[in-house]
Amino acid sequence: MFTILDFLFGLIGKALVWLAKMLTKLLWRFLVIAVCHPRTTAAIAITTAIVTHVGWEVLATAAVVVITAASTWRAAHPASYNASAGMLLRTWWRRWWAYRRVWVKVCTRCALAIEENDKVLLPKLVKVATTPYWDRLTVRGQIGQELRDFRDVSERLRTAFGAKRAAVRELRPRVYRLDFMRRDPLVETVPATPIPKTVEEIDFRRVPVGRDEFGDPYTVSLLGGHTSLAGSTGAGKAGLQWNVWRYLAPAIVAGWVRPVGIDPKGKELRQMLPVFAKGDYAGADPDDVVELLTRLVAEMNETNEREGAAGERDFKPGPGRPLTLIDIDELAPLLRYWSRSIRAKIEDLLGLLLTQGRAAGFIVIGNIQEPTKDTFTIRDLFTRRLALRLPTESHTDAALIEDAVEYGAACHQISETTPGVLFSLQDGASTTIRARLGFVEDHHIAEFVTYVQSHRNVIDLDTRRAGAEGKAA
Repeated sequence: MFTILDFLFGLIGKALVWLAKMLTKLLWRFLVIAVCHPRTTAAIAITTAIVTHVGWEVLATAAVVVITAASTWRAAHPASYNASAGMLLRTWWRRWWAYRRVWVKVCTRCALAIEENDKVLLPKLVKVATTPYWDRLTVRGQIGQELRDFRDVSERLRTAFGAKRAAVRELRPRVYRLDFMRRDPLVETVPATPIPKTVEEIDFRRVPVGRDEFGDPYTVSLLGGHTSLAGSTGAGKAGLQWNVWRYLAPAIVAGWVRPVGIDPKGKELRQMLPVFAKGDYAGADPDDVVELLTRLVAEMNETNEREGAAGERDFKPGPGRPLTLIDIDELAPLLRYWSRSIRAKIEDLLGLLLTQGRAAGFIVIGNIQEPTKDTFTIRDLFTRRLALRLPTESHTDAALIEDAVEYGAACHQISETTPGVLFSLQDGASTTIRARLGFVEDHHIAEFVTYVQSHRNVIDLDTRRAGAEGKAA
């Protein structure tokens, strides 16, 4: 009898010890949750206090009032609602339901788990933020994980979370941002770049020409290098040049920018004839193109020699020192389809402009339809390269950089229904940027030409008046 009682006493003691351990673990778990998720903890505590002190009826009435007010707000002014309350609710729901709920399963099955001493270590989901189109996850990787580990499984993560597109970038060592697109913002047409009110508003290093897939302005720089744009017929190549010209309109009027056009088709840039100075436009005649390029190279050499003697190394547009912007509507005839003797001269002259023109303010923007190695022989002389819709992966690599497709530049997958959508590379050609150029219609071009002509006339009139007053005095 004593043996049985002793056994039962020991068993009860072990059960109590086990229960104490479990309660301690449970309390510790609740404490960790409370500390790591203060907003959720506070919400539960406040709700419990209200129910305890005033009853559930008051809480239910308050909930009905809040829901009614929020619904009315959303119906009356959707923009302000989505920017505040809607964003908070969307973020809360996406964070818990779409990501934290399945985080362990997704990371394990997508090969982001690390086994160490019988433990499974996973990347930590630090933060989730949302926009109407994207979910942005901030993730802290485990020791031993790098950016490539997340990029290699980005497509698995995309499909696991049901996203349309995924982008991965490094914020700082071991901290990464995973962007998952729920809706494509580039399906909507992007408006043309507006004409600035004054020349002082123009930033030559950040010329807005469209919008990127995150809703931010997509810009190109007109200083420090040249820009090429590749794209099939109807892909929207004209969007780049016309958005640039519209943005530079006040600078053209003020003499800070000198526009130069080379238009082998003799059609696209012909609408700018009233804007070009005499001799600064060449059409479909190859000899005219050679003559214009020869003159530009001579002017560039003279500028470099003069400014070099004066100790000037960097170029900044301004009064008396204009940016000479050379817009080539189609490079293919110049580099492949015209006669061999003409092509040889043009390639030599373009090579000089592309290698020596930056410091003198002679900048080239060139469009090309066929960016293959046989045609686009001077690709590497263009510092910045953009690519619209192209027929094959090899064309994408030829237009941007080798293995551009592996970095995410899917130009061959761009739909014909979305002209102006492009890919470019940044961060040392390791990050893909997707954007859409502003849609420029004929009336936008007419507005630009009229603006330049009318404001030039005003300046000429003021100059003549000042001259007449000076003579009278």
